[in-house]
Amino acid sequence: RILIVAEKNAQVKLLVCDHTVDDVQFIVTQVAEIVADRDAQVDFYELEENSVKVKLLNNVFAEQAENSNVTVSTITLHNGFTRNNYRFRLLGEYAEAHIGGLAICDKEQHVDNYAFLEHATPNCHSNELFKYALQERSTGVFCGRILVDKGAQKTLAYQNNKNLVTSDEAKMFSKPQLEIYADDVKCSHGLTTGQLDQDALFYLQARGIPEEEARMLLMVAFTQDVVDLVRIDSLQDRLVQLINKRFRGELMRCGNCHVCK
Repeated sequence: RILIVAEKNAQVKLLVCDHTVDDVQFIVTQVAEIVADRDAQVDFYELEENSVKVKLLNNVFAEQAENSNVTVSTITLHNGFTRNNYRFRLLGEYAEAHIGGLAICDKEQHVDNYAFLEHATPNCHSNELFKYALQERSTGVFCGRILVDKGAQKTLAYQNNKNLVTSDEAKMFSKPQLEIYADDVKCSHGLTTGQLDQDALFYLQARGIPEEEARMLLMVAFTQDVVDLVRIDSLQDRLVQLINKRFRGELMRCGNCHVCK
């Protein structure tokens, strides 16, 4: 259990890595609570690379005061069964929240993301972006809900779910939702699910890039805007390396990582 209390004008950056050393079956339940006071900035990142035998139940709760800024991003590189729950409340004017998620799945892996974000006051901004790259018999689930209360005028809220499904046996379930009770807002949600762009694949092959390498390049490019949400340069670079390795079926362990050292 993690409790982050960022007082006025404070800045917090935290990276949590979930890695299994042994291939054994177990269940993990974890909770992170974020309280961001006025003008505070919190960056909270989670990286999962667990065994297929692991079940992870993860919860992130955040409450934000005036002009606070909170970014939460979860990257699932390898897992068994994962459920991430996000609950955000924007309680002070000009609060800003960014929630990002990336899941790369194959075999029979399952990743489920649920995000609930409440705009309780005027002039707040939120942005959600969740992406899934599904292969073989894996399953992805996304359920997102943005609630704009009656008094939360001038709200800016955006929710987007993009999914890359490269197997006929992979499954994706998605339910983006907006619930708006104010009349002076800008809110949108979007959902796209598809396969690799064949024109882009042909373009790369026509320039001498082998098909398998071209597919890897397109899949890595698909993940980039979630990586861009990370506001630590060294961690961004490390994530690009890990994602490249993951798409090639090469798992890397935290012991080789120098981000935290």
